[in-house]
Formats: sequence, structure tokens, C-alpha cells
Amino acid sequence: MTGPSFATRIALLVSALTVLACLLVTALNYLKFERLLLTQHQRIFATIGADLVDTFERSMGIGVRLAEVPGGQALLDRAFGRDPDLRRIAVADAGGRILFDTERVRIGDAADPALLPDGLNRRAARAGGMDWIGLPVVNGFGQPEGSLLLGYGRAGIADRLIAIALDMAMPGLAALVIGLPLAWVAVFLAARPTRRLFAQLAALLADGALPAQDDPMLHALHGAIHGHGAMLDEAGARLEAIASRAPERPA
Repeated sequence: MTGPSFATRIALLVSALTVLACLLVTALNYLKFERLLLTQHQRIFATIGADLVDTFERSMGIGVRLAEVPGGQALLDRAFGRDPDLRRIAVADAGGRILFDTERVRIGDAADPALLPDGLNRRAARAGGMDWIGLPVVNGFGQPEGSLLLGYGRAGIADRLIAIALDMAMPGLAALVIGLPLAWVAVFLAARPTRRLFAQLAALLADGALPAQDDPMLHALHGAIHGHGAMLDEAGARLEAIASRAPERPA
């Protein structure tokens, strides 16, 4: 039982490379757009958090501590409705104890140290299935008074990513549907002379028949095969003659 023909193997290789190239381009473009959307998403919530921090810092400017900011809980509750992806907002003091929280049952608990900002540096982290932004709250003396923690989800960009993936996949699928059959036809047309040459070589090696076409290479090969055949026949005749001689007796 013979395997796939030469043209079929080449066509399969071209098809595999084409499919791989389309998948690679689509995946790279998807990752690029995902990174851009996640960055944009983060900036939206960083802006919300910065507005809240500014409000708390201006309130402390009148001489109150962070835990005594008037309407601190109401500030969080109002900001919580600014985006449907907001999951939680909390304000913690310098020791990490939660002072205000949109989940009121967590007030008084200790905040996750991995979410707290590093001094005056903002921190971005992912925990509990959410992305987090930790922003420092600074008093009038430039010292960290506490931190604002803002957690958000990615549902808002999930649908956009799916739509982008579909938009990117459609041209690739169209190219495969149209391009692969054309590639198979082109490969078989281009491989026709090669298939003919292989068939002639097989016939030449099988029965030594002289090719009908005036192909110098095939004629040269035919001559070489017959020349080597004649040499082998002559060598075989000599060996038979030597073997048929009677052994010489010692004197």
C-alpha cells in the first residue's frame, strides 16, 4: 500500500503552514488588543481612585484625620456607582486597618498587605478574582496617612475582546476557505512535471525501458544504467569462468 503522493505531501505542508500563520497572526493581534484594553480599563479606575484620594486629602486639609473625614463612607458609596465593573472600594489607615468600605462588614478588618501602596508609590495587583489599584492618601505634611484600595473586574472588556476576536478571525477564515483550495490546485499543477519525471524514473529503474521523450537527463541515466549493467554482466561471466576451472593440483 503506497503513501500520499509527492504533490499531496507538499499541499498538506503548505496547508499546515498557512493555518499556523493565520492562527499566529490572530493570536498576536488579540493579545495586543487585550493589553491595550486592559491598560485603558486600568486608567479609568485609576482616575476614579485619584478623584477620591483628592477629595479625602482636601478634607484632611481642614485639620481632620483620615478616619474623621466627614461623609467618608458616602464618598465611597457615590463613587461605587460610576462604573458597573467596580467591585469594591476601601480606605485604610496607615496601619492597614479598614476605615471605610463599600462592603461595610469588612470595616475594621485588616487590609491585604499585597494591595497596599508602597509608601507614596501606587500599586497594581490582582487578588480574589479582581484587579486592584492601591493609592496612597497623603496628609498636609506630605506623609502617608492611609491608602485607598479600588477593586474592579474585567466584564466590561470581555465582550469587546470577544467581538474583536471574531472580527479578526473572519478575514483569516475567509482567506483559508479561498486560499487553501487555490494552493492545492497550484501545487498539483506545479508538481505535474515532477510526478511525470518520477514515473519515468520508476519505469526506467524497473525494466530499463528507454524513455519516449527526448530528455537528455533520462537518456544519460538510461545509458549509465545499461553501462553499469554490462560491466556487472562481464564481471559475473568472469566469476563463473573462474569458478568452473578445475582446481590445480600441487606438483
